[in-house]
Amino acid sequence: MTLLYSAAERLRILFEGLIEGNEPRHFILSALILAGGFLALEFVWRRVLKRIERLREVGMAKRWRAYLSSFAPTIHLLIAVVLIHAAQLPLELPEGIEILLGGLKSFLMAVAIILFVFQSAQVFDIFYETLVFRRAGKEAPEHFLEGKPWEEVESNVKGVARILGIVAASIFFVYTQKELFPPWIWDSPWWRYAALLAAYAFIIAGGRMLLAFLRALTASLKEATDQVQLRLVIQATLWPVRLLCLAIALFITRETLPMPGRMVSIFDSVVNSLGVLVVLVFIYKLLDVVEYEVTRFVKREDNEFDMNLVQMVRIVLRIIVVVFGFIYLVKAATGQPMTSFLAGLGIGGLAVALAAQDTLKNLFGSFMIMMDKPFVVGDQIILDGNNVIVEEIGFRSTKLRTFTGHLMYVPNEKMASVTIENVRKRPFVRRNMDITVTYDTPPDKVEKAVELIREILKTHESELHPDYPVRVHFNEFNDASLNILVSYWYKHNDYWGAVEFGEKINFGIMRAFEKEGVEFAFPTTTTYLAHDQRRPLRIAVRNENFASGDSDVEDDDTVPGRKR
Repeated sequence: MTLLYSAAERLRILFEGLIEGNEPRHFILSALILAGGFLALEFVWRRVLKRIERLREVGMAKRWRAYLSSFAPTIHLLIAVVLIHAAQLPLELPEGIEILLGGLKSFLMAVAIILFVFQSAQVFDIFYETLVFRRAGKEAPEHFLEGKPWEEVESNVKGVARILGIVAASIFFVYTQKELFPPWIWDSPWWRYAALLAAYAFIIAGGRMLLAFLRALTASLKEATDQVQLRLVIQATLWPVRLLCLAIALFITRETLPMPGRMVSIFDSVVNSLGVLVVLVFIYKLLDVVEYEVTRFVKREDNEFDMNLVQMVRIVLRIIVVVFGFIYLVKAATGQPMTSFLAGLGIGGLAVALAAQDTLKNLFGSFMIMMDKPFVVGDQIILDGNNVIVEEIGFRSTKLRTFTGHLMYVPNEKMASVTIENVRKRPFVRRNMDITVTYDTPPDKVEKAVELIREILKTHESELHPDYPVRVHFNEFNDASLNILVSYWYKHNDYWGAVEFGEKINFGIMRAFEKEGVEFAFPTTTTYLAHDQRRPLRIAVRNENFASGDSDVEDDDTVPGRKR
């Protein structure tokens, strides 16, 4: 806040000096120069474009027209610099504003130089096409240079020209705006800067050669299925090599230039941070090798884990690397001991753990599910009486699909603590049913019914589990029926197969009972009237519509046990 207030105060003083040192007519004249100059520039440029448009639409003329038109941004920037300088002439400017405007003009000039060099590099294409095809007496086709030997040379020449343009623009800007840079930069002799440029060129060239070698080695290993780990290790070195080259360049800069103590400490912090970042990025990329090995282990037929383990390992390891990498990165940047930082981190971690305890419970619940494996994706389970299919096991919740199509999200904390029936892992399907016959069925027929059911099940013995024999017994006297208990074990873990098998058994029992005359019972109630003189039965019949006319008749019968 203090720095912002100081900067705002300095700007206020500069603008007050600008207003006090000039009259309104000076500002008006300066604005007219800017506005009139830009309008004149636009008018002249449109006329020039019309001249260029008169060139032919084919051949080299078309290429030259596009080439000349591409210099419009460069020309606009240069004229803008001239107009800004002309607009300064009528005004009396404070020293601070003159420095700012000088920096703005130098920056625009540097950008104009870079754009000019970049556009001028395109002249190599046009020059080569003109030289070759004018000798042959024909026009160059479009995309002529693609696939030609000249293409690589031309690309390298243009790349070098662009780099030189950027370097020249940077030198121009720095040299013309010495006031914007600290004085210690100008205290070093020129040969130190020349040595730095040579070192930078060597680092860039060496880094590019090393990266090209690593990429070529990686490409050669793509087809080798037994060298995947080596290819992943080489790929993990690509970004660390770039960061290491940058750290080396900054270290050489610190050792070459005489800097004040504050700048030395800043460079040391940056170099140390880059060194930690190199190791951190390399280890983070090496986790791809771990993920590859875990994936291979999961895909083996003799393991009990699924791809959720790969996701868990990937996320946990990356979190660990990022957390510890951040700690060491802070230590390298600040240079302070880690005791106080770790203490604060521990207090902050405790606060986060208390605030996110539900999330942590779900996270540990997901770990328990993945390690204990009570179910996997695709299993049919029974949870709180609901028959559901497991669709996805996440780190916070498990996604379940009911048989009605509804989607359920159950927190992993609950999934790890409740009783779950895994229907898919049952080795067989057991069926218990009660077959009821009427009470007036003679004992011989009841015994015959039991034998019939046993024979029917015996004919389907190949579909029953051999270790669990069929159980058929007359076991209960129900309120309205005689009960026959039937229990058998379908040997396959197939729900709909068990349903179809049960249907065959049901039809067989119905046909056999119908043939033997055994009746199935259904809920019935029989009422018996007491024959007791102390409790006579009194019945009254009232009918108001007789054929002979309206009359009331009451029949009183005191004979017990009989009604009329």
